[in-house]
Amino acid sequence: MRRAASRDVPILDARAREGALVALEGGFLVERAVAAGLDVEEVYCVPARADWARERGLEPRVMAEADISRVAGYRFHRGVLALARRPSQAPLESVVPEGASPSVVLALPEIGDPENLGSSFRAAAALGASAVLLGPSGPDPLSRRALRVSMGASLSLPWARLGTPADLRLLETRGFELAACVLDPGAVDIRGWEAPDRVALVLGNEAFGLSERWLEPCGKRVTLPMLGGADSLNVSTAAAVFLYELARRSGRGRAAAPEA
Repeated sequence: MRRAASRDVPILDARAREGALVALEGGFLVERAVAAGLDVEEVYCVPARADWARERGLEPRVMAEADISRVAGYRFHRGVLALARRPSQAPLESVVPEGASPSVVLALPEIGDPENLGSSFRAAAALGASAVLLGPSGPDPLSRRALRVSMGASLSLPWARLGTPADLRLLETRGFELAACVLDPGAVDIRGWEAPDRVALVLGNEAFGLSERWLEPCGKRVTLPMLGGADSLNVSTAAAVFLYELARRSGRGRAAAPEA
C-alpha cells in the first residue's frame, strides 16, 4: 500500500513539483495512471471517495473539498487529487513502430497550447494512432491541463520528442511516408489521397501552420478543403479529421452500439 500524503503545501506549485511529479485530477486519471504503471505517491480525497482509493491500494489523506482546494492551490471539485512519480522520457527509437504492419503516427513538432495538445492525444488514442511525436520544446503532455483534456491518453499512448526535423528521417527508414498536413492549394485533397499503410501525419503550429524547416523532410503534402468561409481548423480538430479518414479507410475501430 502506498503511503499517505504528509505535506500540507500547494501540491501543484511548480517549485514543489520541479517536474518530477505528475498531478492527477479526479479518479479517472488516477486509475489511468495506475494502469500505466505510474507510482502514485500522494492521494487527497473527500470522505466519500476514501473507500474507492483504498480498494485500489492507495492510502489517501481524507479532507473536505475546501481543504483539497487549499492544498491544490485552486478551486477543486473532482473529489480525488493525486501526485504520481513522473515516468522516464521514452527515446524516439522506442516509440516509432518497426516492421511492415499498418501504422499511423501523429507528429506535432510546433504545437503550442497544452489544451490543443491534450485534445490531439485524445483523438490519436481514439482513432488508432501508434504514437505521438513532439518537437524539442512546447507544452508537456503530462501537465495538469494536457492530462485533463486528453482524458489520460498521454499516460498510455507512446510519445517522444524530436530533436530536429532531421529526426523525422527515422520514420522513413521504418517505412513511413511523411505527410505534411497544410493549407496549400497545391496539396493533395485528403478525399483523393491514396495513403500508404504506414503514414506519419505532420501538423504545425496553431497560429502559423507548419514552418519550412519541418516541411522540408515531408515528401507529401495533404490538405483539408475549407468550405463555408472558414480559412482553417483548430490543429487538434484537423488532426482528428485526418486520423479519422485514415481509420475509416482501413476499417479499424468499432461502431457504436445501436440504441434499443
